[in-house]
Formats: sequence, C-alpha cells, structure tokens
Amino acid sequence: MLFATWLAQTRNLAPSSVSSYIAAVRSWHIDLGAPDPTSGATRLARLLRGIRRSRTSPTLIRLPITNRLMLVLQAALAVPLFDHIMFWAACCTAFFGFLRVSEFTCSGVFVPGRHLGFDDIDWDAAGHYRLFLHTSKTDPFHHGCTILLGPSGRQVCPVAAMSRYLAIRGSTPGPLFICANGTPLSPSMVNA
Repeated sequence: MLFATWLAQTRNLAPSSVSSYIAAVRSWHIDLGAPDPTSGATRLARLLRGIRRSRTSPTLIRLPITNRLMLVLQAALAVPLFDHIMFWAACCTAFFGFLRVSEFTCSGVFVPGRHLGFDDIDWDAAGHYRLFLHTSKTDPFHHGCTILLGPSGRQVCPVAAMSRYLAIRGSTPGPLFICANGTPLSPSMVNA
C-alpha cells in the first residue's frame, strides 16, 4: 500500500500505471515461489480504487459560441476555398439554428432519412430558408422539425453564407454540407 501511494503521489503515475506496477510486484513474488502478496488485500484494492477516483480526467472547457467568436472564425476562413465556404455556411447555420453537431454533420455513410441532405433545405420568397431535421436529440419520437433561418443584416449572416455556398455546391443530391473531395462534413471535422 505504501508503494502504491508513493507511485501515485510522489511519482505522479496514472492509476493504470500504478495497477501495472502492483501486478508486476505480484508476478515477481509468484515467480519466486513466494505467496501472492495481493491475495485478500481488500485495503489495497480500495486504495487503488481511491487513486482512480482522485485522478479524474480534467473536464474539457468549452467556451460559448458568441458573435465575436464567429467573427474570428470568419476571418480564419477568409480564403475563398470551397471547403472554407462550406464550413462557414455550416457554422452559420449551426449558430443561428442552435444545432448540435450531430444535426448538421454526417457520421459514416450518408442516410437520407437520418442526415441533413440537400433536399432538406427550402427557400421562400422572403429570403429565408428552412431546414428539415429528420432526427434530433430533443426529438425522441423522430417526427422531425423545421427550423427557419432568416437574414441577420450583419456581417455574420446565415442566409448570405448559405447562398454563397449553394452557388458553388450545385444541386446534386446527397449531404447538404460536403467537402471539395465529395466527403460529407463529419463531426470530427467540426470538433478538430
């Protein structure tokens, strides 16, 4: 128990490493023909469990997405590349539509009834666009919901971003947000 405590506190080893060291000591004793020092050691098991609990991984701090952060992102995506224009349209849509990453990205193979596709966007005469979400975390019965997005009249505008993106994307069916190489926008691309 003193050795395990020393490894955790003084050497600052991870709980899995402390358990590995204890297993090595146990194996060494058994190989020498000595009795297993960890047999019936309930206090050692509790100590190892306490070390694991005290070493929780640091929680990821996520800053709120604000208009100022959107302006920084817009400046970073100022080069008129296809992927930059697509990503900016996706970010504006997510920001103004209060979307979760899973609601506008495609993990794995595109499934039309599950992922946001080109056919799920509809424009009206007033310059607004509607997105139909097939599934959502807040829609447990999978009825789907429609989100209306209009022009903001500001530098960060979902209508302007989406119009610019759709002008270069074309009207081919499939995922709404696709990269220049044809792959759909995935959650890992957004979270990177």
